[in-house]
Amino acid sequence: MSTEASAKSRQQPKWHVPAAQPTPVLKFQNSLTKTKTEFIPKQGRRVTWYNCGPTVYDASHMGHARTYLTMDIIRRVLEDYFRYDVLFVQNVTDIDDKIILRARQEYLFKELKKQVTELSPALVADAEQAWSEYAQSKLKNLDAALVSLATSDWTEFTKKMTPEEIEKAILVDPKYKMTFTALDNAYKAIQIAKENLSKGVKSKEAALQLIEASQDTLSNWLDARKGSEVNDPKVFRELPAFWEAKYFEDMEALNVRAPDVQTRVSEYVPEIIEFVQKIIDNGYAYEVDGSVYFDTSRYDGHNGHHYAKLEPWSKGDTALIEDGEGSLGSKLVGKKSPSDFALWKTSKPGEPVWDSPWSQGRPGWHIECSVMAGAVLGETMDIHSGGVDLAFPHHDNEIAQSEAHYGCQQWVNYFLHAGHLHVEGQKMSKSLKNFITIQEALETYTARQLRLFFLLHQWDAKMDFKKSRMHETVILEQTMKNFFDNTKALLNKVQNDGSRGATELPNGGITHRYREAEKELLNILQTKQDNVHAALCDSINTPKVMDEVMDLVNVTNKYMTSAGAKNVNVHLLNKVAKWITSLMKIFGVADNGVEIGFGGAVGQAGANAEEILMPYLQTLSTFRDQVRLGARNKVEHTEFLKLCDDLRDNQLVELSVSLDDQEDGIALVKLVPREELIQAREKKLAIAAEKEAKKAAAAAERERKRLEKLEKGKLTPDEMFKQSGEFSKFDEAGFPTHTKDGEEITKSRKKKAQKEWDMQKKLHDEYLKEFKN
Repeated sequence: MSTEASAKSRQQPKWHVPAAQPTPVLKFQNSLTKTKTEFIPKQGRRVTWYNCGPTVYDASHMGHARTYLTMDIIRRVLEDYFRYDVLFVQNVTDIDDKIILRARQEYLFKELKKQVTELSPALVADAEQAWSEYAQSKLKNLDAALVSLATSDWTEFTKKMTPEEIEKAILVDPKYKMTFTALDNAYKAIQIAKENLSKGVKSKEAALQLIEASQDTLSNWLDARKGSEVNDPKVFRELPAFWEAKYFEDMEALNVRAPDVQTRVSEYVPEIIEFVQKIIDNGYAYEVDGSVYFDTSRYDGHNGHHYAKLEPWSKGDTALIEDGEGSLGSKLVGKKSPSDFALWKTSKPGEPVWDSPWSQGRPGWHIECSVMAGAVLGETMDIHSGGVDLAFPHHDNEIAQSEAHYGCQQWVNYFLHAGHLHVEGQKMSKSLKNFITIQEALETYTARQLRLFFLLHQWDAKMDFKKSRMHETVILEQTMKNFFDNTKALLNKVQNDGSRGATELPNGGITHRYREAEKELLNILQTKQDNVHAALCDSINTPKVMDEVMDLVNVTNKYMTSAGAKNVNVHLLNKVAKWITSLMKIFGVADNGVEIGFGGAVGQAGANAEEILMPYLQTLSTFRDQVRLGARNKVEHTEFLKLCDDLRDNQLVELSVSLDDQEDGIALVKLVPREELIQAREKKLAIAAEKEAKKAAAAAERERKRLEKLEKGKLTPDEMFKQSGEFSKFDEAGFPTHTKDGEEITKSRKKKAQKEWDMQKKLHDEYLKEFKN
């Protein structure tokens, strides 16, 4: 070999670049384009995200969960699956017209309850006046004749409101049922109060009963008369502080991750004033009588700006615009255009105030999010999100005022809107009696079940919260849990049976368990992994992901059943189960600390080893004692089997341990919630009891028939025909020869009679034998 050839032989050969397979990229359904657009963060792996938070004046409901739980799932996918570094900012709105009204009304109502000492004619008169004003105000959308009837003769009005009339009323006023309930409760309480006065009952308790039943009507009445006198800032801080705490308790209960940065409007008022002034300086806002409005006409089409980017078709929608201005601000005068909206509102007596260059006032609703988002995230952001009901005017106004302030063309790159929530096919509403708070939902379903339900629905589509669909979700959860439990039990079994996952051959050798069935399962797993990745890239399509996961669960269940406990490939089974668990962790369904399963089945975090182990050790020791005692007393082997059954069915159930007996005599050990095991045991006992009852009923029926036969056997064969009345003459053995009409019986009748005689003789012989015994 030449020197040159020798040198070449010692060099590495050329490396060939692998051919890359095309892979999907993440796309979002972007409300700014109404299409799925590729997600391109402006800073590489770093994602800036602002989510509209709650206005805290009441209990959080399932409509809130639709937004916050939905966005939590998307956030987890971005952070834990796609591995983006997300900075998630969310606000708390603690300055708002709804908060001001609710705080004032609750304060005045509590003050009334404190001040009242007895039931008086004056208090009843006030309650009647409050009732009348409430009826006039809340029923104004109904026909004038109906309103007149309601205020003059409520009893007659309730009779007139047939189901058909109620449906008509709901069409013109969706809140009619809620209004009716408030008026009806107050009316009945007033009548009881009048009756009490006529009987001389004037107790404080009677007065409080009237006040409590009339809370809705009295609160409005009190606010109209005394609301302007409420000027203690604490009144307007305490209510939102209370409900903010409740909101975060609900989010924690739902396993929603806390925001990286939480902002409150009340803490950003100086920044809001500065922000508004910049918009004025840029020529897109104007001041009138101490209030500042955004000039939509000046903005739209000027310097490349566009108003209502999200919903241009909603421009000029007066109802939406006034709702966005709030009940205390919708009637503010001085706007150049009805589409203009308040950036700063001058405060009236009875409203919280902050000093500004324009007036003592407070921020408008829309400006709050723009300022807080900008203060943390800067002039632009990758993602802004919220409920779809906020798209116009709130989010469109946010975009306009932010782009007017920063002089930019695109303040937000991706706008994500969670779909509407309906309950049993209808929009959720207190007036429709289908209003469900998060706490009420958690009384019926677990946080895991609710999250699974959300995963089964596309995040930007309408979601119908139905009992039937939740029932299906509970079944799905149980299917997954059974899969995890069976998998862990099989893995534990193989780890402890000495086989090390290999199969022993008849000749004493061993072989692997990677056969055609395993190759097929691995191929299916890899296909599902590809499909799940594609689904998550497709605007986080979690329903598709769950379909793929459940299909893999079903396929793997069939593999475990067909292979049997002795023949599964534990490494492949482990891989499948861990991958499914990893997805559930990403979605917030499974606990982070578990390798396989949902986690959280038994035990308490922070418990020491003795507290955890002692109940199990005591059960083991008791069982040992019973076995030793039985052996000493030389009891029958069936007694030991009874001890084993008692251990399985009672003692271990209390410890959340399931023993699943197998044909090979080695049980599968599973950790299962105690309640589930008790239910399974009760079901098993019920089936056994039903079986025993059927067995006893069958035995009773057999005994009844036996006794019936014996009763028939009392009669001797020679007497049976004499009692029938069918015959008139008999031979010496009592066998009939002639009919009752004196005619000789026919051959066929004689043949039949012989069979009857033989049967009765047999019955009689059995009777005599039984009697003798």
